[in-house]
Amino acid sequence: MKSMMQGGSPDPLRGHPELKRRLRDRAARKRLDDRASPDLPIDGDPMELRVPTVQVGSVFDEVLNDLLVEKSVFFDSVCAQWKTLFPDLPAYPGRYSDGHLFLYVRTSGQLFAIRPKLSKIKTALLPICAASPDAPKRLSVHLEIHSR
Repeated sequence: MKSMMQGGSPDPLRGHPELKRRLRDRAARKRLDDRASPDLPIDGDPMELRVPTVQVGSVFDEVLNDLLVEKSVFFDSVCAQWKTLFPDLPAYPGRYSDGHLFLYVRTSGQLFAIRPKLSKIKTALLPICAASPDAPKRLSVHLEIHSR
């Protein structure tokens, strides 16, 4: 082996990447063993790769807010009378919020075919608006593509 004065390397593992990797992994396992309590299993994920956990209460709140259905006499009457008003129309009432009625269609072709008829649909819904106590003052009808 060359001495330091002759340009030799102080690292005996120079040029042996497999041995370096093994020593590095062994040192990492030893550090994990030193940190772990003996009665708990060792988690091999580094601390930097762990994601913060989400509290169960916040998950339940989000799910319940998504499932919350607001009752609307106007929307219920539109849904009940839809097939009698528009028997051959491929759109159906999907949701209602703040004066906006959203009609669901299945394809973009149906959407483009129904779009010119929106003003006629709106005028056909005016008697229901007049009869319902919670009907909006200004109703707007929109189309969305949804599969059922």
